[in-house]
Formats: sequence, structure tokens, C-alpha cells
Amino acid sequence: MTKAKKSGQGPSQQGGGVDPQDLAIQESLGLIKHKLLVMSGKGGVGKSSVSANLAVALSKKGAQVGLMDVDLHGPDIPRMLGLKGLLGISADNRMVPKQYSNNLKVVSIESLAQDQDEAVIWRGPLKMHVIRQFISDVHWERLDYLIIDSPPGTGDEPLSIAQTIPGAKAIIVTTPQEISLADIRKSISFCRTVKMPIVGLIENMSGFLCPHCG
Repeated sequence: MTKAKKSGQGPSQQGGGVDPQDLAIQESLGLIKHKLLVMSGKGGVGKSSVSANLAVALSKKGAQVGLMDVDLHGPDIPRMLGLKGLLGISADNRMVPKQYSNNLKVVSIESLAQDQDEAVIWRGPLKMHVIRQFISDVHWERLDYLIIDSPPGTGDEPLSIAQTIPGAKAIIVTTPQEISLADIRKSISFCRTVKMPIVGLIENMSGFLCPHCG
């Protein structure tokens, strides 16, 4: 028995082949021009709102847009866009995204659950598997933009995106408070560590003046 067989590797790895899912991911990503990861080191800064508004704005300009919600524990995108029901299945057994408009389609873990109020209690490896499936097993077709809404922090989900989607670029969302800016510095450090270019930093909720104290 060879060492590879003892370790449980399949024939494709032993023979130097490529995992079928990796091939499906490469094929799917090859049809997408721009991949943008919307991230933040802190929750509550409006990251999902920025993702949804950016996707809708680009689609209204005529671009073909996909919006992928990888906030697996708190998926908000379907409710923000008024999307209900489960994802469909295509003739080739791939998931069909929910259609928001002719130019915008959406995938979220909430669209795979029968009970939308049930908690998702998953560890890191399962999260990465689901995120890979969102790319390999979804019928995205040709897109000008894939907007990816990630949960706060620099954990499993953004790391899975960095490892799975070469060429992804980051849009970082913050608010003016110093505590938020401190967390954003961690997001910038994360992007530099995984060599993900940062294309923009959005300071959200920065234009409000209190009518009482100014």
C-alpha cells in the first residue's frame, strides 16, 4: 500500500489530477470579469447595505451582476431585496440564483433553508465547503461583477474567498468612530497578508449631524 493510499487521498490526487470541484470553480470564475469582496472588521457598519446597493446600482447601469451572500450566520441580503423562497435547480443539477431583476441574481444560505429562523452552527471546514459550492454548483453564467457580502472580521469566510477566488479585490466598509477604524486596520492588514488588492474604503454613516447638539 502506498503512502498516499494510507492517508486517504483519492485517485485524482495520487495521479496528479485536478479535483472536479476545482475544475468547476475555474470554469465558473472564468465567466466572471470582476470579483469584489465587501468586508469589514466590525459588525453593524452597513456592509450588507453597501453590498446590496452596489449590486443594484451596477445592474441599473446595464452590467450583469451576481450578489453572493457568504455571511452564513446572519444572511441579510434576501430580506433586504425582498427575495423569498428556495433556489431552483437547473437541468444540469446546478443551483439557479434568485432573480432580483434582469441584470441581478442573488445566492444566499437563507435561500437554501426551509426554516429561515434556524441558526447555522457550522465550523470552519464546512463553511469553506459551502462557499466553494456557491461558486462551483451555482449557475451564474456570464457576469460583469460578482459582489460578495462577507461577515465581519477576518475569519473563515473572507479567508475562504481569498483562497478560492484568485483576483478578488476588497471593498472595506467602516464608520467614523475610532473603535470601527481600529477594526478596519485589521481588515487592511488581512488584505495585505493574503495579497488581496483593496479598491476602495467606504466611510458609511458619516454625514449625519445631530439636530440637537450639531
